[in-house]
Amino acid sequence: MSVHATICGFDLVRHSTSACLDDILQCAQDGRGAWLVTLNTEMLALCARDASYRELIQQADIITADGMPLVWASRYKNKAIAGRTTGVDLVDAYLRVPEMPAYAIIGGQDPMATLERYAPAARQACRYLYNGIVDLSDAQLNQFSAALKAQDVRIVFIALGVPKQDRLALQLRAMLPHLVVVGIGGTFEILGPKGGRAPRWMQRVGMEWLYRLGKEPRRLWKRYLISYPAGVRMLVRDCLKA
Repeated sequence: MSVHATICGFDLVRHSTSACLDDILQCAQDGRGAWLVTLNTEMLALCARDASYRELIQQADIITADGMPLVWASRYKNKAIAGRTTGVDLVDAYLRVPEMPAYAIIGGQDPMATLERYAPAARQACRYLYNGIVDLSDAQLNQFSAALKAQDVRIVFIALGVPKQDRLALQLRAMLPHLVVVGIGGTFEILGPKGGRAPRWMQRVGMEWLYRLGKEPRRLWKRYLISYPAGVRMLVRDCLKA
């Protein structure tokens, strides 16, 4: 069985969230490094508008399906993906690992408040946290690189949103090839004390976006009502070409 499903020109891994977590833990342990992207329909829409962003994402080592529309597209192509693997899924699972490698967080909405909700080991393994302004300057990249090396960090979660988190991920990957870099968007907003996920049934039928829109309509209406439909149209066109 092929390990990938090709969707809109991207090779997505087909295995489960737990298998993806095993992959990145193994990469971190072996010092091989990797850049993992959780691809969603908003990112597909941006790829359709910006060829340079598409080329950027295509350099990722691991791409997962963050959203049921991509999972449904894989089934239509007879290359079924086991299920969604979102940044939220990966971070939540990672923070429950009994002996997690040293990690860092760049960005995010009060990530420390999220870490407080997990076992003490999750806080202790976080060796570096930066939630100031990220400008992608050479000076700042050197600052990040030096701090990550000094703290022997193996995994970096970047919570800046797209496309900034992807640009930073690629640059850190080039500077520190042993790192596992994972873009996670608004994960800490969802896992934090004021967050919360949609009920399981809404996640299964691809309606988690509606739950989040209902909670934060002013901030999210453009993303879900304009960007996401454009990404869905791209998926439909890709499936009809198959």
